[in-house]
Amino acid sequence: MCSARRCVSMAATLMLALLVHVSVEAQSNDYIASSDKGDFQYSQPAAYPEIDLDVRGIERQIGQAAATRCGTPLAAAPLDLGDAESFMGKMAGKVASAAVGKLIGGLLGGGGGSSKKPRMAKDPIKKKYKQKITHPGGDARIRIGGQTYDNGLLISARVDKAAGKGTFHTMFLEQPDCSRIWPEQYAQYGLWGSWSLSVSVTRTSSSYRNGNLVDRSTSHSGWSRSGDFDFSRGFSLWDQLPGEEMRMILDPDEAYLTQLRREIDQPAWQQMGFAKPVEGIRSAGGVFRLDPSEITAETLAVIHITHVDNGRYRTVGFPLRMSAQKDGMLTFVLDPNFVQE
Repeated sequence: MCSARRCVSMAATLMLALLVHVSVEAQSNDYIASSDKGDFQYSQPAAYPEIDLDVRGIERQIGQAAATRCGTPLAAAPLDLGDAESFMGKMAGKVASAAVGKLIGGLLGGGGGSSKKPRMAKDPIKKKYKQKITHPGGDARIRIGGQTYDNGLLISARVDKAAGKGTFHTMFLEQPDCSRIWPEQYAQYGLWGSWSLSVSVTRTSSSYRNGNLVDRSTSHSGWSRSGDFDFSRGFSLWDQLPGEEMRMILDPDEAYLTQLRREIDQPAWQQMGFAKPVEGIRSAGGVFRLDPSEITAETLAVIHITHVDNGRYRTVGFPLRMSAQKDGMLTFVLDPNFVQE
């Protein structure tokens, strides 16, 4: 978080920008002819100030500061997605748009929604190759393992413990230069005892042959652009959660997390076809298409699981450092600098 002095300085800079760019176009108070109601003279009201605010310099300053947080445990700080009901309303809107396409597809002979239990894949990472990672807050625990292939990486995780039967919100890898890569596909391995599907379920069809990942179905592919955060990566000083007022963000930590939330966009549980951010999928794999040599000691693996607390939707994150063994298996440890706030 920025220091009190730095935050005050940024706020003062913003106010100065406001004052410098305020221009009042004074209009002449030309009198309107007197009426027959006496000698009272009417005049044109003074114009309101016209504000021409240029915050590009401040936005660039905050964006550059936020970029220094990349590849650090801040990537696993709780993401606040606002009121759970408002968030679900926003997600339902996206599902409804997808449903129209599914309905048309069904009328034309394609597949539509299904109430049947989703088909699960077999987790290729055996239990003995997984590590138990407990969140410092004590309210969540995952079991995680992984493996490298000639052209990719698989991270397999199970939610061992989560308040309210939380599920996967996202998985991603992040480098210190701010480039991120998202799963090309989520594989579904196991469910909680209860679940609820949306209009359709993504079938798991990935397989592993001759050291390669094959049969991909993608929504994300490749590393996002590195460098400072800017508008092209969804960065803005202005933010608004569903059902809440718009606000300005001048804290670099909060600005980083807001940009991350925007770049995630559709959560993993919804990509896998589930209707709500609890229960549903409990064990899943993230398939990343990359060259294993791109993974270094500075690469951060991050998993966020869902948590609905008193009607508000937040996430619980795990920042993980990983290392590859001679057999290609991956081991994970919690980033030693991660401290629960």
